[in-house]
Amino acid sequence: MAMLEDEFRHFLSNTSCHSLVKVSYQYRCMLAQKLEDCRHIITYFNYFEMMYCMLRIRDKTTELCVMLLLFVAALFYVLLMSIVVDTFLTPVLKVLSLKMRMNEYLAGVTILAFANSSPDLIANLMPIKENAALFTSIISNAVAILLLSGGMICYLKPFKMDGHSTAQNLLFLLLSVELLRFIMVKGDSVTETESIMLLSVYVAYLVVNVADLILMRYSIRKLRVEIRTLRAQRTSQRNSRELKQKIALLLRLEHNEAMNFKKRNSHYYVKKGRNPSNSLADIFATPLSEQKPDQVDYETNRTMLHSESNAKNRFLGAEFLETLNPFDAVEWKLSGCFGRLMIVMKMPLVLLITMFVPVVDYERYKHGWSKLLNCTQIVTNPFILITAVHSKFASVYKSWYVDLNLNYSKWSFCLTVPLALFVFLHARTDVPPSYHLLFITLSVSSSLVIIVLCVNEIEVLTFIVGSVLHLSEDFMDITFGSMMNATIDLMSNFALAMQGYERMAFAASCAGPFFSIALGLGVALLFNTNVRRKGSSYWLYGEEGDNCYIFLLLAIVAQLWLCLTFNFVARRSTGIFSWTLFALFLLYAFVAEWDLVHDFTRDTFFEPQ
Repeated sequence: MAMLEDEFRHFLSNTSCHSLVKVSYQYRCMLAQKLEDCRHIITYFNYFEMMYCMLRIRDKTTELCVMLLLFVAALFYVLLMSIVVDTFLTPVLKVLSLKMRMNEYLAGVTILAFANSSPDLIANLMPIKENAALFTSIISNAVAILLLSGGMICYLKPFKMDGHSTAQNLLFLLLSVELLRFIMVKGDSVTETESIMLLSVYVAYLVVNVADLILMRYSIRKLRVEIRTLRAQRTSQRNSRELKQKIALLLRLEHNEAMNFKKRNSHYYVKKGRNPSNSLADIFATPLSEQKPDQVDYETNRTMLHSESNAKNRFLGAEFLETLNPFDAVEWKLSGCFGRLMIVMKMPLVLLITMFVPVVDYERYKHGWSKLLNCTQIVTNPFILITAVHSKFASVYKSWYVDLNLNYSKWSFCLTVPLALFVFLHARTDVPPSYHLLFITLSVSSSLVIIVLCVNEIEVLTFIVGSVLHLSEDFMDITFGSMMNATIDLMSNFALAMQGYERMAFAASCAGPFFSIALGLGVALLFNTNVRRKGSSYWLYGEEGDNCYIFLLLAIVAQLWLCLTFNFVARRSTGIFSWTLFALFLLYAFVAEWDLVHDFTRDTFFEPQ
């Protein structure tokens, strides 16, 4: 009797939010407000309370209509992320790569991989993930990124890979997967030592990639000396042959040694001598690279409008309004019906984000500098970011939405207002100041906060849709969840590939999953105390863990096999093969969820007591 009373006493604290959709509609509002687990997993909006208290859903038809609205909300978050990635984050990543003297491969496996995978790292530390099947989630995300993003780059921009860098990335990814699975299956829990071991693999990966670039630059300097020596010697057939070989090697190394700025929308591939009516050939045939992207003289872009005779605040107001204008007349004229619809949908979001997120883009005139707007962003950007982050951690809700907490953010004005006044009095309108590069801090931080916000909201929406449709949490993670999480990689890698940075994008497609496994999951396992409990390895691994593991192995081995077969030339057939393999992964997940086939996971067997 005492045990029964104790069970009822702790009923609300022990009941999962999944159970909410299993009771009658009339009780769901009360449970949405009182269940601790529902409060635990929400972010900025309590969708359950919105559905069953504010909208008062009382039948299945209305509930399904609301699910459709939540799907539209998820698309809204995806659209918001695409704007942030294309307009604000991607240009900053290129600037950072240039300033840090990285080549495309090192920039792809470090800066771009970090930017793409940092939302996963933060999401793994959120309360909703404390008792989640992290192995299943991370490995399914890796499958989606490697096959969808990598396949997209190979299809859109076939190119010649750097063989040893590509093989190195794939083999490190294979090492991290095998180490993670060994940690999961060798015992009942995960220790701190094992988490640190996983993190150390990422440290070794960074050391290898940095050392690789240093050795490449040393080889270039050595080859230049040898070429000068050979040219000074007497001409002979042997010297000519050796000189030709060294020059060819030097040109290949110099091609991968540095990163250059390339113009947006430059037509990288030109099709010649192909029948325009042969649409099947256009889909499957790999085009030849005949036109290189134009280089950007970013120093000229910075100073081309500058003149000492100009007034310091010339066109101050006109420049402010022009920068805020979200309508691009040229893009509108060149777009079709669907493109114009997307422009109309994006305009309010572009205007809203532009008001507080600064642009640092070396491809733009004055590198995106707008004196009056940037001065206001010095004030508004920290205020909005601190408010958003603090409100999330305070988690005080007014009905179904979070209460904005200004206790900390209001003090930011003490620093930002004087700083904005200094910049306004010091800077000019016709040229960015020398400290314009510092605006990267505001741009990167605000971009990542917006992306993390969108990813977390999509995570919650996926959980709600799966609960209402009575789909398992693991199934939602490896299907819709993995595709949603791969969206940020797809958008940033697509934007870079179309500008001629396909090597950087493909390197990030391989390094992003490795970052999520080695660093993202390593940090989560290190700080999550629940994984120290006996039996935690079972729920960490998840019911779909073996399925995801086997398909990721197939993806890695297939990528290595195709690279070796085609002599590390990315072809369209590689992209089509990758998409086909991911389609099979989804198909298997669906038929296993519907119990049409048995998944790869072994049935749980308990020894009789």
